[in-house]
Amino acid sequence: MRIDRFHVEHLRCLGRVELELAGRSAWLTGPNGAGKTSLLEALCLLGYGRSFRARPGQGLIQRGKTALEVVAHWRDGTGQGHVSGLRHGGEHWTARRDGEALSTLGGLAEGFPVLCFHPASSALAQGPAEERRRALDWLVFHLEPGFSSLARRYARALRQRNALLRSGAPDAEFEPWEQELGRCAHAMTRQRAAAAGYLEQALAAVWPRLREDSPPPLGLRPGWRAEDSALEDLLLLNRSRDRELGYTTIGPHRADLQFGEAFGVPPEHWSRGQAKLVALALCLAQAEALREARGLTSLLLFDDLGAELDAGHLGRLLHWLARAPYQCLVTGTGLPAACPAEAARWPVFHVEQGGVRPLSAQLAAPVTAPDAAPPPGGQGV
Repeated sequence: MRIDRFHVEHLRCLGRVELELAGRSAWLTGPNGAGKTSLLEALCLLGYGRSFRARPGQGLIQRGKTALEVVAHWRDGTGQGHVSGLRHGGEHWTARRDGEALSTLGGLAEGFPVLCFHPASSALAQGPAEERRRALDWLVFHLEPGFSSLARRYARALRQRNALLRSGAPDAEFEPWEQELGRCAHAMTRQRAAAAGYLEQALAAVWPRLREDSPPPLGLRPGWRAEDSALEDLLLLNRSRDRELGYTTIGPHRADLQFGEAFGVPPEHWSRGQAKLVALALCLAQAEALREARGLTSLLLFDDLGAELDAGHLGRLLHWLARAPYQCLVTGTGLPAACPAEAARWPVFHVEQGGVRPLSAQLAAPVTAPDAAPPPGGQGV
C-alpha cells in the first residue's frame, strides 16, 4: 500500500494541508509543536479509526472549527488506486472509500494497514496487557476478515453478562450470554494463536536488523485456562466471584502477549531504552508478519524517531527501512546525523505553524508499485 497524496483539514493546529508523496517515503521536519505528529495522526485515523494520542473529540478538532477531515489517495499492492476519507465533528463521523459510504470505521482500515511507532510505544513492552492485545488484534484484523465481527459479538455478550452481574439477575439469565461468550472466545483464540505464531517468526527475523543477540520469546496467554476447560464452563464456576466483583474476570478480553527474557534479564527489569527497542521490533514484526502471510505492505509511521533511539540503533533501522518494501513517514526536528545516504535522499517536508512546504524536489519519480523484493542481506520473514 502506497500513499500518493493526502489532505488534512482542521486537525489540531493544521489548517488546510496537502502532501504530495507520489508513493515515496518522506521526512517531516520542523520545530516542536509545529504539527508534524498531527500529520501522522491523520493517517492513523484512516488506518485505525482513532488517533494514537486521543480519541476523536478529545482535542483533535482545531479550535474554532466544527469538524476535521482527512482524505488519502493511495494504491494497493496491485497498483489500483483508491480514495479514503473521514470527516469527524466530535459526536458524529462519516467515512467513505472510493465514493461509497461506510457503516463502520473498520471499513476504512481494511486493506489500509498503518503502523505507528511513537514516544508512548514502550507500553507495548512493559505497559498493560491491553496495549499488546491491541497490537495482536491489528494483525488478526488484517489476516482474518471475520475477526472484527466476532470481536463485536464477544464485546456485546460481555457487556450483557457484566450488566447481569451488577444487577443480581438470576442464574438462568446468564446461560445464553455465557454460551455466546464461549463460542466467540474459542474462535477468537484460534485466530489470535495463529497470528501470534506469525508474529513470533517475524520478530525473530526482524531482531537481527537491530541487534546481534537473541530476541525475546513471544507467546500468547489466552485469558483463561483454555487447556483445562471450555470458557463457558469456567464462567459458570466463576459466577459467584464475578458477582462480588461486578465484572467478568476471565476470557479473551484478558488475553496478553507475553515476552520472555531479553538482554539477559526478564521484561520487568528492562530499561526504558530496552523496552523501546522491543516495542520497535514488535511494530516492525507486525508489518513483516502481515507481508509474509498476506502479501500486504503496511504504511510505517515514526514519530520523533531520532529522540527515541540511540545513533547506532537508529542508523541500523534507517539502513533497513531504506531498502525494505515499505513507505515510511518519519518526523523529527531535522534529519539525524546517523541517517544513511539512502534515507537521506527521501523527500523532506518542513512543517511549521500548521503549514507544510517541500524542502527538496525529489518527488519527480513516482513509485509505481511496492517493491516486493526483500532488503539485501536477508530474506525478511
